[in-house]
Amino acid sequence: MKKIITLLSFAAISSAALAQTARIHCGAFTYTAPVSEVSRITTSADGTAVTFDTDAFSAADIDSVTFDYRTYDAHTIYVNYSATQVDVTMPLALREQFTSSADGAHVYLEANPAYQEELTYYLSGTSQNGSFTMEGDYKSTVILDNVSLTSNKGAAFDIQNGKRIKIHMIEGSVNNFSDAKGGTHDACFFVNGHPELSGNGTLNITGNTKHAYASDEYSHFEASFGRLNVLGAVGDGMHVEQYLKTQGGTYNIKGTGGDGIDVSITKDPLDEYNGQALIEGGHFTLDVAAEDVKGLKCDSAMTISAGTIEATVSGNGSKGISSGTDLLIAQKTGVPTKVKMVVTGTTYMPGDAELEAKCRGIKVKGDFTFDGGVIDIVATGAKSKEISVDGYYYYKSGSINCYVDSAN
Repeated sequence: MKKIITLLSFAAISSAALAQTARIHCGAFTYTAPVSEVSRITTSADGTAVTFDTDAFSAADIDSVTFDYRTYDAHTIYVNYSATQVDVTMPLALREQFTSSADGAHVYLEANPAYQEELTYYLSGTSQNGSFTMEGDYKSTVILDNVSLTSNKGAAFDIQNGKRIKIHMIEGSVNNFSDAKGGTHDACFFVNGHPELSGNGTLNITGNTKHAYASDEYSHFEASFGRLNVLGAVGDGMHVEQYLKTQGGTYNIKGTGGDGIDVSITKDPLDEYNGQALIEGGHFTLDVAAEDVKGLKCDSAMTISAGTIEATVSGNGSKGISSGTDLLIAQKTGVPTKVKMVVTGTTYMPGDAELEAKCRGIKVKGDFTFDGGVIDIVATGAKSKEISVDGYYYYKSGSINCYVDSAN
């Protein structure tokens, strides 16, 4: 390396005269900078240190230095996976702002808390033994471009940030995530923060330890979102804290040991829409085949104002839809809101005052208001019901084919 740098110190100007970018290769990490910013390359007297203008490296850490004609966004970090390794390309100006490491194809990036600018992480490539972990204290964007990760230690996708995280899928991309079995992590695809998902691609997730997808603040799926396939989960298919909002997209959830979708109340009662599900669009296909679980469940109010929910329920005591308080099904667009279910099952833990649960298509613990759309539910099995309401049932408009059992 000393010889290479010595040659570069004499030849940098002529070698890079027409190039746009210098690339400093250090194992799994490559640091990029405009040639004009690293035009002065010096080495220490003993050859153990190399400095690019003011950025100092240990010579032992540098594999090579190359120049190319590409330019790189100053706020984008590229993470490309291949087999058992990962290549991370980041601007040289960000090097001192990160604590970073790579173990095979498992990459860890932690931004300095003092760094308060939005960054973009661009993920691509495939690894059967890799993962992506990012930490920071400022909002960020993650782009998924045909990335496929199978982790053998922990989550496959793990964001520990706590801020707004935009997750965008490249048009037509297929992105696959599968986590390790028997871990301590909460989900295969986890966001500590509030993710906003967009982009007409496909996201396939398998949760081998607990949940498939999870966020510990709200999750917002935008109208442009493509497709989410939960292929299986030990726990919930989707586990969301605070609230879930969907404005579009296709959601296929099956093979879960827990609920298909579970929206929970956070510890702060003042959090906006706490415990609510806001279905403003999207097509849901929910396959519930375990005892005492729900296809779509929330701890507080649920509003379904557009889209389609189709559920197949075949577990004792299970429900297609369960709202912790009030439920509103309405039609807010020209396309009818649709709820269609086939429910088969009987009572779970009969005779147990605390655990007994009966099979229901829709279970409402508060009031149920139906104001447009189509409800089509068929329930079979001892003591099963299509719709059960603990509070009042208010019919305003819409087509419904089944009886509503209301306590009031």
